[in-house]
Amino acid sequence: SIQSKLARKPNDALLLYLQADVLSQKGADPGAPEFELAMRSAKKAVTLQPTLGAARGVLAKLYMQTGQYQEAVDQCRKALSSDPKDQTALYRLIQALRKTGQKAEIPDLLKRLAQLREQATKEERERYRYKLIEEDTPPRPPVQP
Repeated sequence: SIQSKLARKPNDALLLYLQADVLSQKGADPGAPEFELAMRSAKKAVTLQPTLGAARGVLAKLYMQTGQYQEAVDQCRKALSSDPKDQTALYRLIQALRKTGQKAEIPDLLKRLAQLREQATKEERERYRYKLIEEDTPPRPPVQP
């Protein structure tokens, strides 16, 4: 389990992120012990590995749940600086900016999100097409010298 691995490696940023992610997906309410553990784990993960965008995304989600919208904005921006194509961080940034009343850049961010989604869809189609071509190609007989 994640907890047993963390007992052996308490400063493993990836394990801390995974623990925070699992706990946040369980939907614990702010103030509940599981929520607080998720928050501590996410904070420690980004302290240990600042470029771990996924951990910043979970931390932003937790901040949103506690009404700490400016902190969520900051985490989303840092996640996007590590991975500009992170659609989840971009979406959360838009949500957090709306909550803080900072709406000036939202139209541009929405365009960027639409472009990222379109690009991801196109890439997925290409992968699928490649897979179909690969599966449809009959095996070649070995080349004789």
